Amino acid sequence: MERPKRNEPLLLPPETVHAEATGDGSMTLRHPVLGDLYHSSRGAFGEAEHVYIRAGFDACSGPDVRVFEMGFGSGLNALLTLRRAGETGRRVEYHTVEFYPLAWETVERLGYVSPEDPFYEPFRNMHICPWKEETEIAPGFRIKKHDGELADTEPDAIFDVIYFDAFAPETQPDLWSETVFRKLFRHTAPGGVLVTYSAKGEVKRALRAAGYEVTRLPGALGKRHMVRAVRKTETSAR
Repeated sequence: MERPKRNEPLLLPPETVHAEATGDGSMTLRHPVLGDLYHSSRGAFGEAEHVYIRAGFDACSGPDVRVFEMGFGSGLNALLTLRRAGETGRRVEYHTVEFYPLAWETVERLGYVSPEDPFYEPFRNMHICPWKEETEIAPGFRIKKHDGELADTEPDAIFDVIYFDAFAPETQPDLWSETVFRKLFRHTAPGGVLVTYSAKGEVKRALRAAGYEVTRLPGALGKRHMVRAVRKTETSAR
């Protein structure tokens, strides 16, 4: 498939998106335009749980958590967040942006939840609910999806945690830039965190230049490192 023009989100037809197994037995997808996997080949569930839930969501305090996700993709991070919110009794406002929306038919093939699972309908609703409208998909969990480029999307809230889950820096270099991280920094609450699977030197430098304090953490499933970046309480937006 050809890359769409800028500002024109592309719904990926189900027949163009193929599922592949990962190392922990969970499934992922291969992007038909970019050529990359949506999740780590070491394990889709394992990496998402390690990077975004344990190092990100669990690092937030308080009963109400605002989440921003760069790259909604299959919705796996949102599903795991919904599960953790239920386990911990927390309320979540979840914002996400995606330039290549997936059809529910494509996501359902991954088998992340079965029709008998109590999370099946909320997960399905995440994918079929309207874009650019806040929707309560489960008690205490509201989601607002933005279809488009992050560069053209101005988040409309201040967030406690940001899941930065873009495709690799080699694939989408513009998204891993100081300019993008400065935008996200402005929408990060004092004490809030940004977590990402990439610990490349240029990523850490761009995060620091944007104003974050960057910490390298052990990576998921045998990967050496990941990154958690914090907006210190005394730091002003740049």
